[in-house]
Amino acid sequence: MIVTTSEGLWHTLQDGNPWWPSYQPRRTDVLSWRHAAAILLREVDPEPIFAALPDLFDAIYDQTADAVCERLSGTENRLTWAIWFDVWLEHFDSWNDPIRQLLEQHCIGHDAKHLAEMLTRLDGASFCDFVLDAYDQDVINRAALQTALDEEPLPILKLSGTGWPFERLAYGFYQRFCTELDQEPEAAPQAMSELDFNRAGHPNVYRGIWNPARMK
Repeated sequence: MIVTTSEGLWHTLQDGNPWWPSYQPRRTDVLSWRHAAAILLREVDPEPIFAALPDLFDAIYDQTADAVCERLSGTENRLTWAIWFDVWLEHFDSWNDPIRQLLEQHCIGHDAKHLAEMLTRLDGASFCDFVLDAYDQDVINRAALQTALDEEPLPILKLSGTGWPFERLAYGFYQRFCTELDQEPEAAPQAMSELDFNRAGHPNVYRGIWNPARMK
């Protein structure tokens, strides 16, 4: 079936789509898996998902803080950004991390169900960044329209570097915990991590399973 519109299919799928990815030169791909995800989610209302994020990330923050304290207990090491981010990442290693669980509950439509079926194969940090990008754009748009938020927004810091929303949120919580420790946080590095958020997942999701001997 061929759909013909005055502006073309691309604009039809983009206009009014709350999941459409933002574009940052030198950071994001001009055409990527994020556009495909946004198209599949175009009929999913983001509001209940966005509303749940502050409490969800507060819980992740508490768990990260506890794990960091346990890791540094009995040592004289200071809390560094690298240590915090390493522990933060552990929450998104599982195939059913909190963000994917949250979004899957709202994937009811036909296209959204297609995305839900892929969630376990996506990289947790990258997909979380996709959701946070949409959330951040919503916060920016509300501020421009002077529309009040129901609660304090997530601390996705606006940094001078090229950090992704996932990294900037983790750094915002890192700063918060440093304040609790009465410690000066490290300055945010220009390259905040080595993660490639332009990838939806590992090129071989079955890595470690394939055995050439089985092919004989």
